[in-house]
Amino acid sequence: MALQDLTPQLRTRLGRVERLVGLFLVATVLALVTAFGFYLRHIAKERGWFTVKVPYYTMIGDSTGLRVGSPVTMKGFVVGEITKVETTEWSQWHRDNNYNVFVGFIVRDPYHGYIWTDSKVNLGAGSFLGDRSLEIIRGNAGVVTVIAKPGQPTRILSEKYAWKPAETNLNYLTEAEAPSGFYLTAEEEQPLPVRLTEIANQVNAALPGVFAMTNQVNIALGNLTNITAQLASTMPKVDGAISEATALVATLKPALEKPGGLGDLILPTNLNTQVTLLVSNLNPGSGPLALTLSNVNQRLTDIGLTLTNVNQQLSSNTNLLADANQLTRDVGSLASSIETLLRKHWLFRSAFKTNEAKKK
Repeated sequence: MALQDLTPQLRTRLGRVERLVGLFLVATVLALVTAFGFYLRHIAKERGWFTVKVPYYTMIGDSTGLRVGSPVTMKGFVVGEITKVETTEWSQWHRDNNYNVFVGFIVRDPYHGYIWTDSKVNLGAGSFLGDRSLEIIRGNAGVVTVIAKPGQPTRILSEKYAWKPAETNLNYLTEAEAPSGFYLTAEEEQPLPVRLTEIANQVNAALPGVFAMTNQVNIALGNLTNITAQLASTMPKVDGAISEATALVATLKPALEKPGGLGDLILPTNLNTQVTLLVSNLNPGSGPLALTLSNVNQRLTDIGLTLTNVNQQLSSNTNLLADANQLTRDVGSLASSIETLLRKHWLFRSAFKTNEAKKK
């Protein structure tokens, strides 16, 4: 049906609907454009499209986990990104210092104001996925590396200052004059994958020793099990012996402790006293035995003194022994004469008869 066939009322209503749809479409387009504008503004602010960016660079030994576009952080804030990762020149100086990789990065305004000549770059071990990032350590001494004044181009401290500060005399150059920026010393940690590989190699090398130790532990556990089984069979016997010994001690203890018991029977009180007295008497240092020995010693001393006196008398009287011998002989002759006289006398003759005379 053609539009002319519609009544004036329908045509009026249809026109209103068309205007509302047009307004809705215009509002939708404006909303999309506004959202896209806010998105672009956020991206531009995040990536620093309209802010001043200052170039810096460093040299490291291993570029594992680093790629262009990786963030550069400072105190947890993202302050820039990596712009270049490439190999360094093949020179003796680079090889001696283990400078194998050139890493260039930019730092956005205003964070470059915290970077001084004593600032450093920390290159961590990274994550398990192999990603690594640069972290700038703020400086607190030296001089600033960038001079930024309103209405003037940013000027960067000459990179030669890092190597020969006395010759450069703090020369600040434009970005065109110093395209690489200022050099920052890197503190590099070994990449996590490389470190894990070394740990795995060490573990692999130590596994034979671990297996040998495990075998020894198994043998020791087996021996311990055998000993435990033997103890399990022996312990009842030991417990029985201990129980019997305990009962025997409990039985004998009253007999040993009470008066007149087994202890008194083995060594009575009077015998204990006599043995103690005998031991004290037999002590050579004191007691009756010591007194007796002292008396005997005194008597021996007196006898020795007497014999000494006799010896002196005999030594001084040399004729005394001769007179004594003559006296002995005279006494013997006298005895023989008396015996002969008695034998001849009739009264004493029978007293000298022998058994042989009786037999005859």
